[in-house]
Amino acid sequence: MVTVTETSHGSTGFLTIVTTDTVRLASTDEGIAVVENLAVIPGDLNQDNLYMVVKRTINGVTRRYVEVLANIDFGSDVQDAFFVDSALTYSGTSTSSLSGLEHLEGQAVSILEEGSAHPDKTVSSGAISMDRSTTKAHVGLAYTSTLKTVRLESGSASATAQAKIKKIHSVTVRFFRTVGASVGTSISNVDVIPFRDSSDNTDNAVPLFTGDKTIESASSWDTEGSIVVRQTQPLPMTIVGIYPRVVIQDFS
Repeated sequence: MVTVTETSHGSTGFLTIVTTDTVRLASTDEGIAVVENLAVIPGDLNQDNLYMVVKRTINGVTRRYVEVLANIDFGSDVQDAFFVDSALTYSGTSTSSLSGLEHLEGQAVSILEEGSAHPDKTVSSGAISMDRSTTKAHVGLAYTSTLKTVRLESGSASATAQAKIKKIHSVTVRFFRTVGASVGTSISNVDVIPFRDSSDNTDNAVPLFTGDKTIESASSWDTEGSIVVRQTQPLPMTIVGIYPRVVIQDFS
């Protein structure tokens, strides 16, 4: 919260606030999408439809789009997962060229092609050329989902783990209908969790996974004890629980 106090009242004009803190108090990057208006309309399955007027900078031009959030329940088929922004879906006969993307002209777009991540493409003349033919694809702007826990509290011989030096040896993450994730102890120190195993057909998309994945941690001894889980692909990730194995160094 920021409190602004007017110390010298002017007789005319408006109060002007000037700041050099462009990180917390102002956005100088017009490439960041800005939601300007919202409208909620009752929908099916006890889930409302959320419509937004979104201001974006596309190909150097400021534009406003009416966008609607996709239903969060994509079922059990990874091909129906929809985790790209300002996106459109193609479903039809096999093709390697997708058009109708004029609203993302000049932008690098992320693609989920038949349930698998496809290399990014840049929209030119409202279209992209795929590396392979597809019958279903979601095309839109990429985003990264990051979860960072608060400082770990697992107790210790002398009551609390707070402010004590600790080391996380491994982390188990319980997922629900997930494909693709990285886990670590900081944003710069994450390892990719493998979701494809030797029994999966490499010609098919990796199926949605529900269950536990364990990864060894390369953390150092510190007092932080946070865990980071990231998703950088246009694929679903739902986290049910996080279970670290940690050693606490008590003060002597």
